[in-house]
Amino acid sequence: MTPKRAVALLLVLPVLAGLLSGCARNPATGSTVFTGGLTAAEERQIGRENHPKIIDEFSGEYSFEDLQAYVDGLGQKLARVSDRKDINFTFTLLNSDIVNAFATPGGYIYVTRGLVTLADNEAQLAGVLAHEIGHVAALHHARRYGSSLIAGIGVLAAGILGGEAGAKAGQLGAVTVLQSFSREHEYEADGLGVRYLTRAGYDPGAMAGFLRKLRAHSRLEMTRRGEDPESIDQFNYLATHPAPAARVVRAEGLAAKVAVRNARVGRDEYLTKIDGMLFGDDPSQGFLHGRNFFHPQLRFAFEVPKKFSVFNTKSAVLAFGPDKSRLIFDRAEKSYRGSIRSYMENVWGRGKSLRDVQTRTINGLEAATARAIARTNAGSFDAKLVAYRFDDKTIYRFLFLSPRNGAAALAEGFEGTTASFRKLEEAEAEKLKPLVIDVETVRRGDTVSGFANRMPFDDFRIERFRVLNGLSDSEGLKAGERVKTVTFGK
Repeated sequence: MTPKRAVALLLVLPVLAGLLSGCARNPATGSTVFTGGLTAAEERQIGRENHPKIIDEFSGEYSFEDLQAYVDGLGQKLARVSDRKDINFTFTLLNSDIVNAFATPGGYIYVTRGLVTLADNEAQLAGVLAHEIGHVAALHHARRYGSSLIAGIGVLAAGILGGEAGAKAGQLGAVTVLQSFSREHEYEADGLGVRYLTRAGYDPGAMAGFLRKLRAHSRLEMTRRGEDPESIDQFNYLATHPAPAARVVRAEGLAAKVAVRNARVGRDEYLTKIDGMLFGDDPSQGFLHGRNFFHPQLRFAFEVPKKFSVFNTKSAVLAFGPDKSRLIFDRAEKSYRGSIRSYMENVWGRGKSLRDVQTRTINGLEAATARAIARTNAGSFDAKLVAYRFDDKTIYRFLFLSPRNGAAALAEGFEGTTASFRKLEEAEAEKLKPLVIDVETVRRGDTVSGFANRMPFDDFRIERFRVLNGLSDSEGLKAGERVKTVTFGK
């Protein structure tokens, strides 16, 4: 070892020794775990500082009747039987249609309205909250923090002792531990979730029941995006809540080992709570009616091509079509006061080797269109670019992507969408209503297809209805039971 490396190692070792003293007792298991010395007070501070940022990122808290208080009350009931008594838990219902739930350090736990509408009963929602409490109780945030510190030291030590190859190996370790919760932590949180469900008197099988729903929902969303739904059974460390089949089976096994007398499910009470709540997009971000996308606040509308599945995000509207075709709609980041042709050629299309640049008027709006070749990680696509001058400050844009030599088959649909973009009149915008959950009682003769075909969707209606209600592909309806449907709000 060279003197230079020896000195560097001497600098590393005291830091590593200090880190190794940062151990704590896992409140959930009694074992000793490495946390890097992160204290409960520091956890709480991290959670408190990030709380308003998370609320803002997920479009605020969702207020519907007393649903926010209901979620908090349910969470507090579970927190009281958890293994973490040194912190006060905070439960927040977020105004997002994404199906998600997560915990941050210090006992801050979040659940989206999208997840609430997917759950079938109170026990399933309780299972989700219990799982998140499990992450906090088992010190998963602190343990991940400790692991990242060790990985950082590993990068430094590998660079000193192992040269370039060693440094790269250390960096790979750092990247891995900084991803979402590991398989081990997810499984541990599942086990603790079943423990807390049991202590609180809920059906312990509810966690596995919701994981099955989450898996079915994820498979349907992947199918709508043109992805392979079978890939869901690969444990995805980047997913917030991976739900491979093995995880569902494991949760079922955990529930089979415990018994709760008169276990609470709470289906009817739960369905009554969510009856009428917002489903899908919030009006402030626009919403889809059939194939028509409306934004009543920004006052525009357009029609999506047939056989395209739409996903509305905070920054763009995405649509996935046949043969990996894509549609991306967004607003230009900066205002531009030059001509719309100049914007196409010198701003948006700069460096894109545009061809067939044209200007036209579409529904009273100045517009420019062009074509190009788009090279992406998924390969090369034929691209059609369309930009509209909406007002003095705003430019809206479509990017249509089709497989090479496949543009002709999609041309009619893309042109229809191009020609459909328009301004909404105030009177029309005021009449538009978002989608809401409508709980109905099944009558004799009612069928899955009958309910599904009344829902205002343009794709996968039957599949959506089955996923929403936790029905298998072959399962029918029983007279007298209550089911969730989707309709227009009043």
